[in-house]
Amino acid sequence: MDYCVEAHLASDIGRVRCSNQDSLAFFSPAEAQQWHHRGVLAVLADGMGGHNAGEVASAMAVEALGRSYFASGAVDPGNALTTAMGDANQAIVQAAAADSALAGMGTTATALVVVGSRVLFAHVGDSRLYRCRDGRCRQLTVDHTVAAEMARNGLLSATQARHHPARNVLLLSLGSERTLRVVTQADVPPVIGESFVLCSDGLWESVDATEIGRVVARIDAAAACRRLLELALTRDGNDNISLGIVSIRPPVGS
Repeated sequence: MDYCVEAHLASDIGRVRCSNQDSLAFFSPAEAQQWHHRGVLAVLADGMGGHNAGEVASAMAVEALGRSYFASGAVDPGNALTTAMGDANQAIVQAAAADSALAGMGTTATALVVVGSRVLFAHVGDSRLYRCRDGRCRQLTVDHTVAAEMARNGLLSATQARHHPARNVLLLSLGSERTLRVVTQADVPPVIGESFVLCSDGLWESVDATEIGRVVARIDAAAACRRLLELALTRDGNDNISLGIVSIRPPVGS
């Protein structure tokens, strides 16, 4: 596949919280061979836990995912990403067991890999991954929350789930189970001109997929990050707000 990948990340503490428990990163190996075999990795995590435990959990998830994915001996990048999610979970579980101040900490984690003709992602929690093209966004991830599960079972409408008291109650998170296994999923190959948006619930609860798609299509990725943050802060701001936009661009010189 002949394309370039451009990424922009943004995060804001919001208008209410005393700390930012979100963490995010974009990894792009400098070595050509590593780039060919592993591609690029974007990760977003939204931590939870008392005191600073949520910050610790999300930061550990991002660091462990980046380290494990690129260091993995697995030939297939999908297997490497699955292993990396497991390694991140184990790191958080062990850290919480070793320090009572971190007991009960956990985090969402959404990871995107673009490598060659493949789009791969792994996910746990309610941070989201959208795929946007021509002003439209399609959600790739499934929210692992009580309200979302009720909606999938026909007990709530999508609108009811969006405002339900249990909309933020997670069913799965890194750190919640010692043997948690997250399976990597695949989507269709990347297309020049499209973008992937990773975001925490601080964004998607106040800015829906339709509007995200319009913003990403209208302006460049850096400006889109700023605009989406502004919208979320204006409308709510009760939570930390984080997002990353990964854009598929024509190769340099074309």
